[in-house]
Amino acid sequence: MQLTTGEVIRRIRKSLGMTQTELGGILGYTQPVISQLEHDGAAIHDVRVLRRIAKALHVPLAILVVESDEEADVNRRNFLRASTFGAGTAMATAAVQQAEGTTATIWVDAGDVAEINATVNQVHELDLVVGGDRLCRLAAGYVQHVQHLLDTARYSDDIGRQLTSAAAEMMTAAGWVHYDAGRPEAARRYYADAAQAASAADDGFAAAHALGNASGYMVNRVWGRDNAASDQLGVQYAQAASRAALPQGGPKLRALMALREAEAHGGRGDKAEMAKAISRAYRAYESARGFDPEWVYLPEAEISGIIGKAHMWLGDYETAVTHLGEAAERSAAWPRERASWQLHQAHNLIHSGEFGQACSLLTENFDAISDRDSARLQQRFDALADLVRPHARVPEVRDFLGKVAEKV
Repeated sequence: MQLTTGEVIRRIRKSLGMTQTELGGILGYTQPVISQLEHDGAAIHDVRVLRRIAKALHVPLAILVVESDEEADVNRRNFLRASTFGAGTAMATAAVQQAEGTTATIWVDAGDVAEINATVNQVHELDLVVGGDRLCRLAAGYVQHVQHLLDTARYSDDIGRQLTSAAAEMMTAAGWVHYDAGRPEAARRYYADAAQAASAADDGFAAAHALGNASGYMVNRVWGRDNAASDQLGVQYAQAASRAALPQGGPKLRALMALREAEAHGGRGDKAEMAKAISRAYRAYESARGFDPEWVYLPEAEISGIIGKAHMWLGDYETAVTHLGEAAERSAAWPRERASWQLHQAHNLIHSGEFGQACSLLTENFDAISDRDSARLQQRFDALADLVRPHARVPEVRDFLGKVAEKV
C-alpha cells in the first residue's frame, strides 16, 4: 500500500506531537481545513500549499508527494531550485549549480557541514515515520549533492575531512532507506561507498555505522536463512564495525556493534560466540566510556529485538519469542519499528511450528503492518503468507490468508 500525501502529513504531524489545530495555527488555516488536507482534499494538489506545510513541519517538500507522479517530479525540481529548507545552504547551492550548469566555486565551511549532518539525521527520523519507499530518490539526491561538493567546492583540510565524514553518513542513510524500500543491491553499494569514505576521513564512528548496517543487511538479506556465505560476511562486517567503534565509541555504539556480532553469529549457528557477543553488548551498555554520536539508536526495544533475532537465527525459538515480544511492546511509538518486530515474532512462531499463533498475531495487526510504506516489510509479510499456506486447514491460518486475499 502506498501512502497518500495526506497520510504522510498526518504521520509527520503526529510524530512531532502537534495537533491539527496547532498546525493550522502555524499555517493560518482552521482545524477542519487541516483535516481535509490529511484526507487528501483538493488543496493537497496545490504545490504552494504543500510548500507551506513542508516548511511548517520542517521536512523536505519531496517526501510529501508520491514518487511516481509527474507532479512529484515537478515539485522536487521546484524544491531543489527554491532551496527554502531541508538540505542546507551548501547542498542546495550545489544542486542549483548542477541543474543550471554554472561553474562558480563554492566555499564550504563548518556551518555547511553541520547542515548536511542535520539533514542526515532528518532522513533517519523520517524513515521511522513514513518508511524508506518515499525517501530513496531524496536520499540519493543528497548523496549526489555532497559528492558534488567534495569534487568541486573549496574547503580547508579540516573541513574536507568533516565533509568526507558527512558524505559517509549520508551514504549510510541512503543505504538504509534503499534497504527499507526493498532495493538491497543499491543498499549494498551505498554501504560500501560509505565505508570507503569513512576510511578516507579516518572516522571510526562513520565506519562503524556503515559496516554495522552492512552486517545487518547480510544477515537479513535472505529471510530463509540458508546462506552461509552471507552469514560469514555478516560476522566479518560486524567485527570490523566493533573494531572501528572501540577506540572512542560510547556505551550505546559499542553495545550496538556487539549486538550486530551476536546476530551474525546466531545466523551461523555459533551459540558460544553469540553468547560472548551478547555479554560484551551488556557490558558496553552499562559502561560510561566514550562518546555516542547522534545517529546511534539503541532503546531497550532494539536491544531485546536484536537478541531475539540472534536466538531465532540460531534456532532457539523459545528464547527468541520472549525477546521479540518485548521489542514489539516497547516500540508502540514507532509504527514501522513495531511492525518489523511483529513480523519477526510471526516468523519465529512459524519456524517453531506455532502456525495458528503466528497467524493470529498477523491478523490482529494486519492493517498496522500492511499500511507501512516499506517494501522490505511488505516482502516479508508476503513471505510469511507463503510459509503458512500449506497449513491452510488451521482456522487461524485460513482467516489470515483470507485477509491477504482481500488485500490483493
